[in-house]
Amino acid sequence: MQSPRRTHLSRNTLVLAALALASMLACSARTLAQPHVAPTPIPTISATGSASEARAPDQAEVTFGVQATGKTSEEAQDTLNRQMERVIAAVKETKLPGLVTQTQGLSLSPEYEQERNNARSSTPRIIGYRCSNSVHARTSEVGKVGKIIDAAVAAGANQVMGISFSLKNDAEAKRDAIRKATADAKAKAQAMADALGVSLGRVMQATTGGVQARPYRYNMPQDAMMRGTMEAMATATPVEAGEVSVSADVTVEFSIVEPMQPGNVPAGK
Repeated sequence: MQSPRRTHLSRNTLVLAALALASMLACSARTLAQPHVAPTPIPTISATGSASEARAPDQAEVTFGVQATGKTSEEAQDTLNRQMERVIAAVKETKLPGLVTQTQGLSLSPEYEQERNNARSSTPRIIGYRCSNSVHARTSEVGKVGKIIDAAVAAGANQVMGISFSLKNDAEAKRDAIRKATADAKAKAQAMADALGVSLGRVMQATTGGVQARPYRYNMPQDAMMRGTMEAMATATPVEAGEVSVSADVTVEFSIVEPMQPGNVPAGK
């Protein structure tokens, strides 16, 4: 037989549980009934800063090549290969510090007989073949990159596409550019805040729009190749390394601190 005391406790427990459930349901109903209130947006000021760093390059690169022709594709290719072997060997003979050579491109195409009197034949006649090979050379001896051009041209190179100067490691220059760009963005944001009569608050967001290291490039004029002035170039090839430009863009967003209105006393004072 169940004890009256135990029965009494069980009934009390059920009553309390029912009351707790009813309270939870009532709270949920009140919460659902309340309209959703969107948070008030925080006013902000956003500014973009830019900066650049100039560095002396510590490596130079030059691209040169050989173009050859022949009555057959085999003849053109054979002439090209023998001439290019001499050019690469001559470049390597300069023994410049950190010298690295790499083939950049190879092409072979037919040459067709020129049309005369605007007469067009159904099948153009091939009269020969033209092929070319280009090589990219890099050295850490920036001031002597002209020796690569001199050696290549003297050995038979008839194309020099251009020279570029760059940095082996541009990480530190990029970081310096980012620091300066960030300071520039903050200064611009402060100028806007001053003009608006407000103060800058905390940083809400900061992003880099891009960090670039632009190597200094010098492209050989195509008309110089057409005039056959490669021999004159080989006599003395003056090269000025210039500077490498490393640039950065940074956008920073600040919260706005509104000025205190007269008569308003901050809480706690």
